[in-house]
Amino acid sequence: SGAVMGLFGAKLAEIVLLCCEKSNNLVEKAGARSRKQQTCLVVGGIVIVAAMSFIPYVDWAAHLGGMCAGFVLGLVCFSFHIRSWVFMIIWFVVGVGSTTVLYSLGIAYMYNEVETKDELRDVCGYYKNYFDDYECRCMLDEAIQFGSWQFGGGNNNSGDNHSGD
Repeated sequence: SGAVMGLFGAKLAEIVLLCCEKSNNLVEKAGARSRKQQTCLVVGGIVIVAAMSFIPYVDWAAHLGGMCAGFVLGLVCFSFHIRSWVFMIIWFVVGVGSTTVLYSLGIAYMYNEVETKDELRDVCGYYKNYFDDYECRCMLDEAIQFGSWQFGGGNNNSGDNHSGD
C-alpha cells in the first residue's frame, strides 16, 4: 500500500509539473482539462487510502512515506516533460535535492532513533506466543546447521563443510 501511495505521489508530481505549462493550442487545452480530471482522481485516491490508514494493522507512516517518496521521485522523472529548459533544470534540481534530503533524513532517523524490540529478534518465537497454531517455516536452524547462515559477518567455522569442497 505504501508503493501504491508512491504511484499516487508520482502522478501528483506529474500533474503539478504539467500544470505549470502554458496551453497554446486546442490539443494542449484539452490536455489541461484532462489534468484537472486527473487531479480529482488522484486526490480522491489519496484521500481514500489516507482514510484507510488508521485501520488496525495498517501503517499510516508507510502511506505517507510512499506518497512523499513518489512525489519527489516524480519531480525527477517528469521534469523532462517541461518544454522550457530553465524550468526543466530547476524542477530536476529540486527533485534530486529533495529526494536526497528525504532519503538521507529517513536513513539517519532509522539508524539513530529506531530501536528494535528484543521480542522481535526471534520472529518465529514472537508469532508462537500470539498464535497457538503457528508453525515456523523460516528454516533458520537448518541454515545455521549447514553453514549457509552467518552471524556477525564472520566465517562460520563449525568444522563441518557441507559444500562439497
